[in-house]
Parts: sequence; structure tokens; C-alpha cells
Amino acid sequence: MEKIHRLDDAANFLMLVSDQEKGLTETCHLTPEEALNMLQPLHAKIDEETQNGKYAITASHLNLCEDSCHCGLYSDLAQDQRLKDKLFIKAQSLPKKKQIDCALITSKWICNDSLLKDLKSELSTMLPSNAQ
Repeated sequence: MEKIHRLDDAANFLMLVSDQEKGLTETCHLTPEEALNMLQPLHAKIDEETQNGKYAITASHLNLCEDSCHCGLYSDLAQDQRLKDKLFIKAQSLPKKKQIDCALITSKWICNDSLLKDLKSELSTMLPSNAQ
């Protein structure tokens, strides 16, 4: 589950950078626009991992998701509809401060990680077609 967690952490981080969240905007020298543009290829990686992986989401994840900031991910992965709904509600009600705290933890590893380098590379290949 570590790979999907890392991808989800990166998505949460990039979303907050794209929202120009104070304290994160200077991280990794990303502009909000770059962060926003990186979300699409990142979500493609998340979708691919979700389809390839077999993840068993149980009621125990309901209690753990707030601390790890993965309630939304667990909601997407859950098979049981009631559990999916409960996780979705938790994801929607996660306080902004908690989201920022999680993104600050991610900021400690993401700037030098190959994932960000790959996303930047994908973004640079997309730019010429966007500029036309």
C-alpha cells in the first residue's frame, strides 16, 4: 500500500500548492500553475496503480484515515458501499489545517523524489502543445 500512499500524498501536496496555500507555495520551487498541471499525469498514475493493485479496505481504515490523510483514497478503494460513504464523509470534513500538516510532511521528501522529477518531465513534454 506504500506506493499508492505516496502517490496520494503527492496529489494532496500538489493540490494545496496549486491552491496557493501559504507555507507550501515556495516548496520545491513550483508555481501554483505547474502544480495544477502536474495533477493530471499524477492522477493517471494513481488510476493505474489502483487498477493494478488489490487493496483491501476495512473498517479499521476508517479510524486510521484522518491521521494519514488518506480518507479520500480509501473511499475510492473501498468495495463496501457503506464504508465507502463513511470514508468519503470523513474526507470531505478533514480540516484544512490537517491537510496542510500532511502536505508539510510530504514536502520533506517530494522535492528530491523521482516522482516529482517524472511529473516535471511529463509537464515539459506537454507544454509545447499547450502553447500553440
